[in-house]
Amino acid sequence: MHTLHGFSLLGLLVTATPAVSAPPSFGAWFDARVKAEKPEVRERFKADLDGDGQEDDVVCYVFETPEEGGTSLPVTLVGLATGERFALRGEGLGPATLECPKAPSSKGTSLSLGGRGLTGYTAGASLRFDKKGPLLTSAEFNDRSYARRMDLLSQRMEFTSYETSNTGAKDPGAKEDPVPSRSAAMLASGTQVPAPPAPVWVSWGQKNWSGAADADLKAQWLRKGNTVTVFATLLDDQPVQATGASAKAILDADHLELWWLEWKQGRARSVQLGVARTSEGRPVAAWIQSPGRKGTPLPVMRWAAPDRLEVDLPMNWIVPAAPDQPGSDTGDLEPPSGQADLTVVFSDSDGKGQETLVSTTEKRPGEGGFSALFIAAPGSAYPRLSKGAFNWVPVKQRSTLRELVP
Repeated sequence: MHTLHGFSLLGLLVTATPAVSAPPSFGAWFDARVKAEKPEVRERFKADLDGDGQEDDVVCYVFETPEEGGTSLPVTLVGLATGERFALRGEGLGPATLECPKAPSSKGTSLSLGGRGLTGYTAGASLRFDKKGPLLTSAEFNDRSYARRMDLLSQRMEFTSYETSNTGAKDPGAKEDPVPSRSAAMLASGTQVPAPPAPVWVSWGQKNWSGAADADLKAQWLRKGNTVTVFATLLDDQPVQATGASAKAILDADHLELWWLEWKQGRARSVQLGVARTSEGRPVAAWIQSPGRKGTPLPVMRWAAPDRLEVDLPMNWIVPAAPDQPGSDTGDLEPPSGQADLTVVFSDSDGKGQETLVSTTEKRPGEGGFSALFIAAPGSAYPRLSKGAFNWVPVKQRSTLRELVP
């Protein structure tokens, strides 16, 4: 017994490993770097930026540049309570000069970055974070000729033009009244739960529309791998089924339309898909405006319920390659990966031909302007911010503050 006990104790002594000390907290690491490198710390606050209920660290600093008589561009550091750290540095808001973020006035869950440029130009973006980096939730740009806003929390976009017109004006410098254009900024969640329904408008046939009970549309999106699925709930007081699978039969019935833009070498062409339901409950679809690639098959679709249609779209059908993507929906901010020009439409016929269009654009589809679909990163609720935006990078334990300055 004593011998066995002795061997057991010896085994414990041999196999035991020394405890590994935990890396210093973000606050301790940053304080040590400040003491060693002497930057000017302009902002320091805490906020829950990843929604886990724990406060994360945010700091912003600059270094003096005596040779230039000023300071470096500000660097914003985010240290998550779970240990991940990221630096946002450099530009990313067009001609605006990036400024240090301010602490939110209330318990906010987004980090707002903004800046100002010449001639009244202002720009800003709001970010949330996960363990892999920043996620885009909103962007806003304003100058003397236009204002553009995109918000993924409300899933709304708005563009207002302040362009001047000299035609018939007594004052050549007079401005016309602002011309607002509203549409949905639809969000395809990368989690297992679809985003809430996107906003919709009666874009045509208002005189035939008596309210949501007459015709309404609820469009939700979910990402599964490299496919996005639209869950479209079609509300109609007088359902009209398709009598066949031809484009004409579909257009004559109550049907769903998906419009998107194919981009190639900076040029866009419209694609239009129509989907309806037969009296037997079978889904039928047809290309109303075909894709550029010949032989493109119809997407996978299913009627999950009499009023609920699901359509699967491969991302490479709707998301342009990076060199072709215009990025207009995010203004001067480089667009996140997974952004498409796409509009969802419910066409209500009530048996008398096309009467009403309910869509994710305020204007009738085809009259210029699409709504947008922002596709979240896998496992996340929001799209990943492009690394070209703010030149963001992960921060390592051995990183210095000065090497993070662009």
